[in-house]
Amino acid sequence: MLEAEEERFSETLMRGLALFEEAAADGEISGEEAFKLHDTFGFPLELTQELARERGLPVDEDGFRELMEEQRTRSRKAAPEVEVRIGSEVRSEFVGYEKTEALTAILAYEDLGEGRFQAKLEQSPFYPEGGGQVTDAGFIENEETGARAELVAATHLPGDDQVLTFEGEGFAAGMRVRAVVPWQVRFPTMANHTATHLLHKALQEVLGEHARQAGSAVRPDKLRFDFSHPQALTDEERAEIERRVNEAVFQSLPVRTYIVPLEEARRLGAMMLFGEKYGDEVRLVDIDGYSRELCGGTHVRSTAEVGPIVITSESSVGSGTRRIEAVTSGEAYALLHGRAREADELREEVERARKEGPRRPEKIEVKVEPRSEEAIGGVNVFVGQASDVDAEVLLAESDRIKQERAPAAVVLGGTEDGRVHLVANFDRSLEGRVDAVAVIKEAAAEVGGGGGGRPTMARAGGRDPAKLGDALAKAEEALRKALA
Repeated sequence: MLEAEEERFSETLMRGLALFEEAAADGEISGEEAFKLHDTFGFPLELTQELARERGLPVDEDGFRELMEEQRTRSRKAAPEVEVRIGSEVRSEFVGYEKTEALTAILAYEDLGEGRFQAKLEQSPFYPEGGGQVTDAGFIENEETGARAELVAATHLPGDDQVLTFEGEGFAAGMRVRAVVPWQVRFPTMANHTATHLLHKALQEVLGEHARQAGSAVRPDKLRFDFSHPQALTDEERAEIERRVNEAVFQSLPVRTYIVPLEEARRLGAMMLFGEKYGDEVRLVDIDGYSRELCGGTHVRSTAEVGPIVITSESSVGSGTRRIEAVTSGEAYALLHGRAREADELREEVERARKEGPRRPEKIEVKVEPRSEEAIGGVNVFVGQASDVDAEVLLAESDRIKQERAPAAVVLGGTEDGRVHLVANFDRSLEGRVDAVAVIKEAAAEVGGGGGGRPTMARAGGRDPAKLGDALAKAEEALRKALA
């Protein structure tokens, strides 16, 4: 893992050094350039400062920090916290582990304006976000007046207290209400949370003890589970993990929860999250004979209630960390049913084609006008332009050109119905020398678009066909700098 991290950082250096040298040519490193090196290429400010010192150049540190603070401000605005306007004179009791509906009373009330208010309920079935599990959806209603308010936020307070934010009118302190978490919301959430525990154990059994939880998100529609592992799962590993999890489901193992002293949980071998702070007493979720974890979330009573589990994706989310997304219960059934229907339709199409005989595919003619075709640093560079061509055809043409001229770096641009398509397609041997994503993003900026991909193949779109020539010129310039 250390070697892989060192290799990745070396690649980062190679990609970022070109930008640094370009900035250094102006005689100083501006705050904007230092920020771009940090934000786009992962250059720590200290590295930029060290490189600048070697060349006797100043770095605008104040400008860099201003831009960093602006980014933090944008992040905070994107995920605003709910301000709690109710004091702690009274406490709310969470009863959501046992109930999804409660006849209760509003102990405290604060009007927030614009049809919103905060409240503390005497007893609340609503789970506030925590431990990776999202806040419950739900509502309160006064059965006498017919008033109803939808839950929009739940804020967890110390001592298992909570404040709830609602949208609705006709409520006040002291009012008796019915608080409801719809079963169709809570049940799949519980199934997904129990599934994360099954998945955690299966990952360790298949990959090793190092595969520990590094984050999760449990929602009604799907689950996300991040774990420590240095490389992508093989098809065999993924299939075995999915098999083991479903095997545990079919065994209908009881799921029990206990409040135990922390030392007792350690003695029982319960899995704990690294860096998490635990109190003297903890909540232990025990899947009979399978796994024990400390967890404050809601769970089903038996693994059989989870239903089928289908892994939908596995990807990287950073150095040494992988992410699995999966569905369970009704969502898994819908997915499997859809796959079965697609398979039936495919079989029907194959049978129809067998009876009718093969059809001759229409050949798509693509005319690519080369803008640049030369050898640079031992690499055959081809930059070309086409018109009236869609993105998939452009990609196929770039593959053909790359194979004919190997080792090659191919960048093609095309237009279609007022849109721009760009593709950068490089020989695998060029990975580490030139980054297709960086090249395509520079080109896409010229046509008012953006894109992405992987180091040897990236694609982008844009909205300004008149600037396609400028975009390809920018790509050509980037290739020259990287390969010369």
